Amino acid sequence: MAMFLLYVGGARDFALIALGDTGYIERQFGHDGAVYFSDYPPVLRVVWMLNVVGGLTAPVLLILRSRGAFPTAVVATLAQALLLAVTFAALDRWRMLGPELAWFDIGIGVLTAAFAAYVWWWRRRIRHAPPQSPQIGG
Repeated sequence: MAMFLLYVGGARDFALIALGDTGYIERQFGHDGAVYFSDYPPVLRVVWMLNVVGGLTAPVLLILRSRGAFPTAVVATLAQALLLAVTFAALDRWRMLGPELAWFDIGIGVLTAAFAAYVWWWRRRIRHAPPQSPQIGG
């Protein structure tokens, strides 16, 4: 559930930035952040959206014990990794948004990957668990 709550914050950022709420962007990310997000490539917005939707959906699917939890967690992880790689390499993210936010986002990427690994482990454990016999009179 912590993963879901973490991504609720990401969804809020995504929505307010996508809507172009410059007041929010400047309060959260400063003037350089407003410049950074004003020219954010549309294809990266789609990748970011995949990350946020996957990050919100995968924990819910895990709670529902759905087989879709693992592929959804993998999509969120790959989208986050792609965002980090492209924005650090091509958009000068470290300088534009600062090291604190950069390390925070790297941490989100690590947690997202760890969550995907946990879902993989859970899925294997469930698949290889011995069948449970019904309890009678207990």
